Amino acid sequence: MTSTVGGQVRADLAEHVTALWCAPGLGVLVGEADRLLDANAAFLGLVGLTADEVVARGWRALLPEDRVHHDEVAFKQLTAADGATFATELVGPDDTRVPVLASVRVLDPDSRRWVAAVVDLSRESQLRRMAETEAAIVATLLADAPFGFALVSPDLRFLRVNAELAAMNGFTVAEHEGRPVFELLPELREDAEPLLRHVLETGEAIRDVEIVGTTPADPGTEHVWRESFFPVRAPGRPAVGVAAVARDETELHRLRAELERVSDQRRVALEEVQRTLLPTELPVVPGLDLAARYMPASEELRLGGDWYDAVVRADALLVAIGDAVGHGVHAVGLMARTSVALTAYLAEGHRPDVVLHRLDGLLQRGDASRPDDGGTVASALVAEVDTVTGTVTYAAAGHPYALLRSADGRVRRLGAAQGPLLGARSPSSYPCATALLEPGGALLLYTDGLVERRDESLTAGIDRLAATVARSRGSAEALVAAAVADCLGGREREDDVCLLAVVRPA
Repeated sequence: MTSTVGGQVRADLAEHVTALWCAPGLGVLVGEADRLLDANAAFLGLVGLTADEVVARGWRALLPEDRVHHDEVAFKQLTAADGATFATELVGPDDTRVPVLASVRVLDPDSRRWVAAVVDLSRESQLRRMAETEAAIVATLLADAPFGFALVSPDLRFLRVNAELAAMNGFTVAEHEGRPVFELLPELREDAEPLLRHVLETGEAIRDVEIVGTTPADPGTEHVWRESFFPVRAPGRPAVGVAAVARDETELHRLRAELERVSDQRRVALEEVQRTLLPTELPVVPGLDLAARYMPASEELRLGGDWYDAVVRADALLVAIGDAVGHGVHAVGLMARTSVALTAYLAEGHRPDVVLHRLDGLLQRGDASRPDDGGTVASALVAEVDTVTGTVTYAAAGHPYALLRSADGRVRRLGAAQGPLLGARSPSSYPCATALLEPGGALLLYTDGLVERRDESLTAGIDRLAATVARSRGSAEALVAAAVADCLGGREREDDVCLLAVVRPA
């Protein structure tokens, strides 16, 4: 009976060894005395050799040179004692050293046959190094990070805080740990507690929210913090806490408010400059009715360079309109130089084409005191209306065509005298053309802000304006009001708008 049981045990053991041989990730070696007889696939993967190569080289060739003597002595002791477990290293592919745990068992003392199970410890070593690295990161976060950090428990107590957050709150790191958050910081409960509970209940992170309040670090002074809250949990498990990251942005908010205040002051000053350069009132001209409108862009930072002017000279009315390219300080400065010079040229009695030629030369030269003052361009249109005959002599520099309505309501664009933008190239000349402003007719000058829309072509905008001019049969002021209503409606203006109407009553 004993022999039968022993035979069954040996049979079972053989089955177990076979299963061990096929186990994934477990290296198995079989040997006899100093010789290797075979190795399974997992072991061959560790050393990067075939079974024949392992058998031919022997177990000593699988060890780093500095371990051969030590492991040779140990191996003799182990085989004599029926087996044991020990840590060593193998030479892996590309001569890398692979830490392993080997368990050797003698199968037959007479033949000194043995089997060794080998476990790759390199993964564990990597995990250990990762743990050490993560510990170093956490230590740095808690000691030196330039932002506040806290780990809060599900019952809203501080578990860990770093030095930065402790300084923000006005307590030491030790005074935080284990204390209820809002026992230390009652002023922040209203804003912060709902956020912490939301993260704990839903597992959803909340990023970049503003928390406003006071802390004992600066009593009575309201601070603004930019904070984010993240659930702390293992994969597939509920949150075990909340990680909070905070940055004090109080000074940043103060600087933003100061910048806005300065920007508002600058805008007001620029608007005042712009207003002073526009006519305070239009001249009274017998036989003609005049009206004008200037409307700045709705967007606060898009202060533009649109302008208009009207000058009476002998038996003529000279009207002009222009648009300095760009926005802000540059555009207003360019508008100032151009409009002042144009008024002077008109007063000197020059024809519209000569006025544009001189303005172009002015912009080509730029400001000699500013070497970077190049590349400034503007559009303009100048028209001279004979107050007796109604003859209109006009010239344009890259500006939208003026619209002329005849007595019978037909509207045409004055496009026969178009030249390049002022300052665009040198030298430039500008053609001059004439038309007739009939009794009962109207002349409308405008800038592109009146007719441009992002969602349609410029032609569509001009056609809409032309239809309005054709319908309007009243005063110049009525024409201006109708043009603004039909072309702009209630839309926010993306650019400055200027328009100047001259009506010759029937």
